[in-house]
Amino acid sequence: MKYLLALLLLLGSFSSYALETAVGEVARIFPSGNTVSFKLKKDQCNPNHKYYYFTLDSEVKKAWYALILAAANSAKPIRVSVAECPTDANVEIRYLLQDF
Repeated sequence: MKYLLALLLLLGSFSSYALETAVGEVARIFPSGNTVSFKLKKDQCNPNHKYYYFTLDSEVKKAWYALILAAANSAKPIRVSVAECPTDANVEIRYLLQDF
């Protein structure tokens, strides 16, 4: 019984960290100040065409910007992770990557 309770508590804690994933080619990049905003083509997670964004506050995020630029230039899709799909506001990304 203790193990079942522990398992339920553990699973409940993971659900609060669930992430959504969007995949697509880069449609638009909008750098402004210390923030990079972008949109994806044929994005099933974002039917209202809001921007994904992140701030350039670390070397990793500067690498993300370079990855977005390269993906846009080569017309290759990227994968973006967000806490929830955007509905009525732009949404900050958790991470992004590109599959090869």
